[in-house]
Amino acid sequence: MTPRIFLVLATVLMSLSSGCRARAEGVPAVQMTTIAYVTGPGADPVKQRLDLFRPAGGSDLPVLLFAHGGVWQRGDKDDYRHIGEAYARRGVLTAVVSYRLAPAARHPAQAQDMARAVAWLVRHASEYGARADRIYLSGHSAGGHLVSLLLFDPQYLRAEGVDPETLGGIIPLSGVFDLTKAMDDTPGGGLDRYVYPTFGDDRRGLEEASPINHLHPTRVPLLVILAGNDYQGMLKQSEMFVEALRKRGIPVTFETIKGRDHFELVQAIGQPGDLTTETITRFLR
Repeated sequence: MTPRIFLVLATVLMSLSSGCRARAEGVPAVQMTTIAYVTGPGADPVKQRLDLFRPAGGSDLPVLLFAHGGVWQRGDKDDYRHIGEAYARRGVLTAVVSYRLAPAARHPAQAQDMARAVAWLVRHASEYGARADRIYLSGHSAGGHLVSLLLFDPQYLRAEGVDPETLGGIIPLSGVFDLTKAMDDTPGGGLDRYVYPTFGDDRRGLEEASPINHLHPTRVPLLVILAGNDYQGMLKQSEMFVEALRKRGIPVTFETIKGRDHFELVQAIGQPGDLTTETITRFLR
């Protein structure tokens, strides 16, 4: 037996063993498919794609779309497969989405891509046993900005034929809601490094791209989750956003996850006993 054949056989046996162990432990199987949500001339074959995690069975499933962070300049869906697997095992059709990144693609490219991903889910949810009227949008950091902007600035979803009021809910995780305010704890708040490369430094443009400046009455509930050990700038972002929502009577639940920093908040999703995982699961149900 050649070394190559031995390696292939070993890999197959390990896969079969893992699958048998998962079934023995009662862990539901998950099917993952990578899908281009934008096709045709000009489509980005790498970034305009999503990984769809489907529970092994069930019908009338809720749908969760997750948008990664990375200050609109970094990150990829491949880094967050654990989130897709965690919620698919909880009976949720889960889409983990990549989108075009700055500086090659500047605002509003990221919001447009997320709207196109939502529209794809609306059109195809029923094919996977899920409901198009129970689509929840979640995102971490910059992703939290994007999903909040889709709800409160309806131009992006309406351009794709989707009414934001049909969404099931919005779940930003340590999100960015005011692009004129600090994100980190440096003297400049990180705006020159994190915000300006994507949105420019014109204050009027930054205000226009900030979800907090587009708040309006909505039936769509929000679950705002904050890492308790986050940067002070990020703590204030969530606190200001929640206060503004409550002043306008917009339905919001605010949860702070103690003992997590900005990155641990999403890295721990799916781990046994993780409070973020269970808080989102309750919201989806």
